[in-house]
Amino acid sequence: MAVSHVSFVLIWGTITASAALTLLALRQRPKPGATPFAAMMGAGTWWVVTSAIGLFTLDSGRRLLLHNLEWLGSVVLPPAWLVFALEYTSREEYVSRRMLALLGVVPIATLLLLATNDAHHLLYADRAVRRYGDIALVDAQRGPWFWIFITYAYALLAAGTFHVLQLAVSSRSLYRGQAAALLVTVLAPWVGNVVYATEYFPIVLLTGTDLSLTNFDPTPFMFVISGAAGLAALSQFRFLDAVPVSSRVARDSVVESMDDGVIVVDDDDTVIDCNPRAADILDCSREDAVEQPVSALLPAYSELEDGATETIEIEQQDGVRYYELSETDLGSTVDGTDGHIVSIHDVTDRRNRVQQLDVLNRVLRHNLRNEMNVIYGYADRLDDGEAVDRIQEKAMRMVTLGDKAREIDRILDEEDDGDDEPIPLSQVVDLEIDRARETYPEVAFEASPPEGNAACDRPLGAVLRNLLENAAEHNDSDEPFVRVDARIEGDEAIVDVVDNGPGIPAEERSVLRTKEETPLQHSSGLGLWLVSWGIERLGGTVTIVESDESGTTIRLAVPVIEAPAPVSSE
Repeated sequence: MAVSHVSFVLIWGTITASAALTLLALRQRPKPGATPFAAMMGAGTWWVVTSAIGLFTLDSGRRLLLHNLEWLGSVVLPPAWLVFALEYTSREEYVSRRMLALLGVVPIATLLLLATNDAHHLLYADRAVRRYGDIALVDAQRGPWFWIFITYAYALLAAGTFHVLQLAVSSRSLYRGQAAALLVTVLAPWVGNVVYATEYFPIVLLTGTDLSLTNFDPTPFMFVISGAAGLAALSQFRFLDAVPVSSRVARDSVVESMDDGVIVVDDDDTVIDCNPRAADILDCSREDAVEQPVSALLPAYSELEDGATETIEIEQQDGVRYYELSETDLGSTVDGTDGHIVSIHDVTDRRNRVQQLDVLNRVLRHNLRNEMNVIYGYADRLDDGEAVDRIQEKAMRMVTLGDKAREIDRILDEEDDGDDEPIPLSQVVDLEIDRARETYPEVAFEASPPEGNAACDRPLGAVLRNLLENAAEHNDSDEPFVRVDARIEGDEAIVDVVDNGPGIPAEERSVLRTKEETPLQHSSGLGLWLVSWGIERLGGTVTIVESDESGTTIRLAVPVIEAPAPVSSE
């Protein structure tokens, strides 16, 4: 019985297409999915070759050997498809050495049982070679392990198909075409194997003879369809050139890199997951946060109403930070439970800016208005010399107040772009001491600048200037003095401003300590606010050092930056 030329063409076409896809996939490494796809198509090629040779091998011993060799391809294909599907759909995090080892347990066990089948007959209860003219088929009675492997293989094929099908439904047209072609690639041999496993294949095969071919496995020959679909994916849909990034991965990437904290909770308000920013805010690891009640991590969450926001304070290493909590309904999660997203937005900078604007507004509305009232009141008495002096004093205070407001605005709006060169700390101290001596000749100023050329950002000069002015103007001692001690400690510059005055009033201290004031109890100007905001701008701290002695010591600690290069005299 002769085999038709059409059959030869189909067989060699299948081998050629499968081998070509294997080589093309290998050339695309290390793109996601390329290696497992090459393994899958390589396994299919091996399966087709051994099965085709076996069909025309009439010797029983060699025919059974080739039948055994077919298994080397069939055990590789299902796990390779699953790994490919995971990588192709951007789920590489699930592909690990442990996962690959687990996937290899059943295939390795199957090959071992195949090699020792005569001793236990777990894979095949019996096998015999049947000749049909010029072809030879293996009539096999399947053992229990055969069905275990079929279950394993179909489960992996179904899992991989689910992920690719999900991508086909959710992706744009280019990736949808890729996914559809890939589904045909795997479904064609899968359908053939189902026909073989269920022993239902009454068709005219190869020779034109009607056979109830329960012992013929059409699976490898269905790779002619797989090859055509794979080549279509490569040529028409840029398969392996344009690997899809799923919307899920895109969303995950965005959430992982967000500046806002994001916490996912279930319907029982238990944390399911959180992004790195949320873990930083909560000062815990992501693993520690998961499965914790969200109220244990964020007590204010229990007071959060639907659609509302809540502002909370969290003490952190760099001080108190303010965050805005909000909750959004997530709908049903993967396991069917209802979920919510809790967003944690840092509003510290916004809150500070609002506070700064409030203070500036208060000073402009309150202090300047009062000063202007005094000026207008005394303007009617210009023949009084004392009145003229009073007007001049108040006018100067207004000018000074305006200067401070402009200085604050300049400091707060200054960008961290390195436009202003740093200035040596010793130069800052000397410059501001000289300026203070000129302005307040009745006060004894002393300075102890640090040695070396350590430098700080320029806003430190404005901060130190205002501290010297505050210490000099409010010093009512018979022999007023102000001393500046500056030194370098590690990567910080420490500047102490010491005076023998009456001390800083409580309402002024609150500006430096809590950055707050009340409408009824507030500071009289902008000097200490400039100090507070300027130090914050520098990334430093300001502290009032308590002492049993009279007077006040205010300590500044600011980062030291690289000193500017000395200017050549040439």
